[in-house]
Amino acid sequence: MKILNTLLAALVIATPVVTHAASVTVTIEDAGVLNADLAGIGATGSAVETFDSVALGKLSGYTSVLGTYSAGQVNKANVYGGAEETPYFYVQNTPGSTLTLNTPATYLGFWWSAGSGGNQVELLSGSSSIFSFNTNDVVSFIKTNADDPESYYGNPNEGYLGKVSHEPFAFINIFSDMSFDSIVFSGGNFESDNHTIAESYTGFKGTNINPSPAPVPLPAPFALLAGGVAAIAFVKRRSRIK
Repeated sequence: MKILNTLLAALVIATPVVTHAASVTVTIEDAGVLNADLAGIGATGSAVETFDSVALGKLSGYTSVLGTYSAGQVNKANVYGGAEETPYFYVQNTPGSTLTLNTPATYLGFWWSAGSGGNQVELLSGSSSIFSFNTNDVVSFIKTNADDPESYYGNPNEGYLGKVSHEPFAFINIFSDMSFDSIVFSGGNFESDNHTIAESYTGFKGTNINPSPAPVPLPAPFALLAGGVAAIAFVKRRSRIK
């Protein structure tokens, strides 16, 4: 009984406020779309970072209209990226770049170019991850469900039309029912442009790709809680056996 009481007391102290993962819809626009349709989704409180006026080179603490980017770099338009043949954002590998927003948002859109499977986008509220998905889902959707898969492959910009024909180019929308205040872009060779956020939206645009979100790990207190519950069950079971 002393063991049981001690476990219960520890659980009361360790039990945190429960944070639920967000319900998120990820959609892909038609091939060739480079920008978010803010009017179409009924966006309010929106902002767009095109990187067109940002100095080329590595970023560290760059403050944009959206917020502050911790890392990454801005490259001159080339066959791999640059909507409308202007500079674009590039993350070479993990841990990537964290964009800390000026204002919490519920919508994120970006043009994903020369797409590599394994690129990761994570939405956070404070220090809690509320959603994470891998671009392997986008690649899989284009190959198996798009009406015209080939139309997504190759750069759609006139100056580089058809280049990098083995990789997809697509505009991705992420709609969340919970607000987030930071975004992590990670994974190898992650090219993107026209980063767009909105505080709220009233509708969806694009085709739902039904991604498989990466599991959100339980914080340490939750792990303790789970272990404690198991221990209590074990103690009670032993008591019954006696």
